Amino acid sequence: MNISIKRQLLKKVLLLLFFILTFPKIFPDELKDSVDAKQKRVLSLNDCIEIAIENNQAIKVSKEDINIAKAQIRQAESGYWPQLNFKTAYTLMDQDPNFILPSSEMSLPLTLPGLSLNLDNIPVPEQNVKLMDKQNLHGELSLTYPLYTGGKVQSVNKQAEYGYEIAKQKMRKTDQQVKYDVKRYYYAVVLTEKLYDIAKDALEKLNATLRITENFYKNGSGKVTKIDYLRNKVIVAQAGSLVYEIKGKLEKAKEALRFTLGSDIPVEFEVSSKEIPYNSYLFNADSITKVAYLNNSDWLKINSAIEVYKSKVDEAQSGYFPSIALFGSLNQNLNSYKYGIVSNENKTIWTVGVGLEMPIFSGFRTQGEVDEAEAGLNKIKEQKQLLQSAILLQVRNACNDIKITSGQVEKTLEAKKTAEENTSLNERAYLQDMVETKDLIEAQIMESFIKAQYQKALYDHYDAQIRLELIEGQNN
Repeated sequence: MNISIKRQLLKKVLLLLFFILTFPKIFPDELKDSVDAKQKRVLSLNDCIEIAIENNQAIKVSKEDINIAKAQIRQAESGYWPQLNFKTAYTLMDQDPNFILPSSEMSLPLTLPGLSLNLDNIPVPEQNVKLMDKQNLHGELSLTYPLYTGGKVQSVNKQAEYGYEIAKQKMRKTDQQVKYDVKRYYYAVVLTEKLYDIAKDALEKLNATLRITENFYKNGSGKVTKIDYLRNKVIVAQAGSLVYEIKGKLEKAKEALRFTLGSDIPVEFEVSSKEIPYNSYLFNADSITKVAYLNNSDWLKINSAIEVYKSKVDEAQSGYFPSIALFGSLNQNLNSYKYGIVSNENKTIWTVGVGLEMPIFSGFRTQGEVDEAEAGLNKIKEQKQLLQSAILLQVRNACNDIKITSGQVEKTLEAKKTAEENTSLNERAYLQDMVETKDLIEAQIMESFIKAQYQKALYDHYDAQIRLELIEGQNN
């Protein structure tokens, strides 16, 4: 057979071998996937968000903060109501309490018909008077109703009400943060899966190239040397190591998502999304900032905190004013003795009155409390100015990241198409002995790198968008 005909036949056989090695094994993989799908739980993004909202520990903690704030409101509102208390005590003394009247003398006028006498210095002996029985049961029902507290009750109630608003914003922020984390980790899994597929595909192509290089080398192709073969073999080994590394990162990404969900989902699970979403529209930083000042949880929380500290100032200043209260009490003694201090008239005693407490001098404590509250108010106002600048900076950075990543996505997409075409041309040229082995390997590696870069740009663009939604307080 002619040598040229043999070479043509060999090239056709190698070309067929190349496509067999690089073409995906459809039927076995589909069968395997159908079996694994029955064992794995497939989760959509909405599934993950619902699971996280129900089970995430941070959200559960925030719910308890809401309950605490509600309870504090009820405590504060008690200052508007009268305080009614009952107390009782049973006492047993070692002996009956008494009162001793000392001995004395007295004068006794005596008047008879037709006769008037005055008896002086009549001795009166010492007298031991029993006051009550040694066993006694005492009960007291008391009522206090504040009429005026210098504004203290009102300020405490305002603090509790704004504290509840702060708790609601903290829970809203936690809810938004959890949703952001779920979205970020969910598509981190998608990204890692894409990188894993790219790495496996690159490894398969490099393995196919290695086999062809080995055949060319052993069959005496002039352009393929042992150095080419060994270089290809080293690169294949490195690519295999990279595949294992990315597989490990994929498991870590799934663990991060599982932790955020806060639920015992199966170890083997899949995400239903296979592509990272991309929206090419840009955002205006100024308009987003205005929205953030209306909806951002931290901004709304600090506004409520300012109101809390204003109420703290009012509470401290109430120390300068008197407190006036209406009070009353009902006392009942159950004692077997009916004389002394537990006579029938004294067994039940009620009292009503109005009391006033006026601070005169407290060692400048009240002034110190006012100064402390005012300093706290000034501090929170400065923090608000700092937060305002921080929100503006965050919005601008996020918008800038969206703009940059949008450009990266468009450019890497162009580069990806070019790299795929370049690899295809090099593969065909290599089989015709028109390019060197290193050129084909370089084309294959560059294609995989560009594909990975494209997926990373998609993820960075998506992350910048959801981060902007979080900042503006509209992360739903």
